[in-house]
Amino acid sequence: MTQEELWARGRSYLIGQAEKLDFAAAWPRVMEARSALLAAVADLTEAQAAFRPAGHPGEEQPWSIAMVTRHIATSSRNVLAIIEATASGGTAPEDPIATQGDVEYATYADARKALVDVSLELAGLIGRLPATPNLEVTVRHGWFGELNCRAWFLFQRLHDTDHTGQIVQIRAAEGFPA
Repeated sequence: MTQEELWARGRSYLIGQAEKLDFAAAWPRVMEARSALLAAVADLTEAQAAFRPAGHPGEEQPWSIAMVTRHIATSSRNVLAIIEATASGGTAPEDPIATQGDVEYATYADARKALVDVSLELAGLIGRLPATPNLEVTVRHGWFGELNCRAWFLFQRLHDTDHTGQIVQIRAAEGFPA
């Protein structure tokens, strides 16, 4: 399956689920994925978080868990801003995840705390949304195209699940510090 086919499949999933599920029905699924992600990044030393497994020749070296944690903390904050703006009928910057880059943190512990903090915001999100969210306003995702607020909410689940798998692979990689 090509990368484009994978993106089309992901888009189909996001759009279909956003039409089928309201925020209350999607919330447990999104939070289950976030809970698994938080469990995957718990109890790591700075050395474990900084570990980068060996890559394949000619490919970019894989990310460390610290890099993944920074990325998720930053992107989650951006996704929350998109959801809240579009659900209220406002506009949000076009896929700021792709344009702003990740925030740097002094330590892995700082990045993990930022991830926990934004996770608490994510958990309370639907209480901050209008009773009838605007589903007409969209923001373009770099891979999945135009997504409304519910599709962006479900994107967070997909994103968290993907990176949780990445973290599990890093922790299982040869040379991961004990």
